[in-house]
Formats: sequence, C-alpha cells, structure tokens
Amino acid sequence: MDNSNQNNSKTPPFVYPGAPGQSATGKSASRPSPTRPLSKKNSPHPSERGMLSVTILLISSISLGIALTSGAWIGIGVLQSGLGNQSGLFARIAAAGLAYLVGWIVSFFGMRKLGNLILPLVIKMYAWLILGGLAALQIAIISKLFKQVYTLDRFVAYVIMFGAGLVALIGIHLLIEKHNLVPFSFPILIISLAHLYLIVFHYVFVPDGKVEYEFIWGDIAFFLITATVGVLMLAHLGILSAFRNRIDNKFSENTNHFVPPR
Repeated sequence: MDNSNQNNSKTPPFVYPGAPGQSATGKSASRPSPTRPLSKKNSPHPSERGMLSVTILLISSISLGIALTSGAWIGIGVLQSGLGNQSGLFARIAAAGLAYLVGWIVSFFGMRKLGNLILPLVIKMYAWLILGGLAALQIAIISKLFKQVYTLDRFVAYVIMFGAGLVALIGIHLLIEKHNLVPFSFPILIISLAHLYLIVFHYVFVPDGKVEYEFIWGDIAFFLITATVGVLMLAHLGILSAFRNRIDNKFSENTNHFVPPR
C-alpha cells in the first residue's frame, strides 16, 4: 500500500510537500516581507499653522485683556471724578476701543479660520468678566442715582459707559459660535428689579425734604434701559445670530489667502 499520502494534511489548508511556496518538509518557504512605507519623521520645527495659531492666541488674549482693563479704569475714573477733560476722555476711550477691535479681529480669525481650540475658552472667560464688570457698573450707577448728586452730563456719561460695556459683551458673544446670552441676562434683570424696588422706596416712603423728586426721571430712564437690555437678552430673538453668519461669510471670502496649509 502506498503511504505517501499519509504525510499530507487532512484538514484545510491542504498543504503537501513540494507545493509551490513550500519546502520539501512541508514548511512554508521563507518569503520576503512586503515593504512598508517609512513613516515620515516629525519635523523638529513647528508647522507654520501651529506657530500662527499660538501667535493669534497670544495677540488676541493680550489685546482684549488690555482693552477690558483700560475700559474698567476709565469707568472707575468717570464714576469717581466725573467727565473731567472731555478731549482726554475721548482719547482714552479711542485707545481702549482700538485695542479691543484688534483683539476682536484677531480672535475671529483664529477661531473661524484656524480652528484654535484654546481661544474659545479664553473668550468665554472674558465674557463672564465683562458681565461681572457690567453688573458692578450697574450697581455703582444706581448708587449715584440714589444719592442724587449727579448732573445731566454725568448721567449721559453713565449711560454711555453702560452701553460701551454692553457693546463689549455683544462683541464677545459674536465671536463664539452658538453662544447663548440668556444666562447673561439674569444678573442684569435682577439688578434692574432691585433698582425698581429702590425707586419705589425712595420716592414713596422717604419723607419730604430728604429727596428731590425731579431726579426720578433719571432713575426711570436708567431702569427702562437696563430692563429692556435684560429682556432682549432673555428673549434670545436670534438677531445677533444672523449678523454673526453675515460676518462669517464676508470674513471667509477675504481671509483664505492668510491661512497656511495643514
């Protein structure tokens, strides 16, 4: 009997000696392993996009920080000393506004075109800082109105300062995609309601001779301004979202050649 087939495999794969690719003993002949592409070594130098992203982060953070600090300093000066030299006041406001504008444009470029992941966190922190400053300013103005030691010029300056802080907050809001202003409305509305109750107490329960009733118009005007702002922020009508989309489209059309390749 021929026993030559007893050495062959009875289960798949059916490998037998002498088959192509097999040695005489039935073992697989050594084959050269396929050539794998060599991975590119990381460059010792950072990419242009990475360097630009870090630079954008530093410029925007520093510029916005300087602008907000300058705005707070100007507001404290107006509350303590009044308008003072108006030309000097306008120059200080212009300088702070320029720093804010530079920081805003650079931040917009970094988040929209470069996709910087750290910058939105910094911008959100600045948004809460602005809200805190706006609430402190609102309380300080209400205190001035309660003391009734202000003139019409000072009242206009108070309203302008509050409006400037609100513009700074809205600008930060436009930078962040899908940012919601509803949580930011609560402090403003709560302080506005406290102002309303203070108005009632001041002009109803305070005895005559201790209050000058002609100042009530300043209180009413400032209450209506802050309450309207708070209600609009709470309503979240989406007006600013449409404006943000329009800015995105215009910005994308004109800044593509500034973005380095990945």
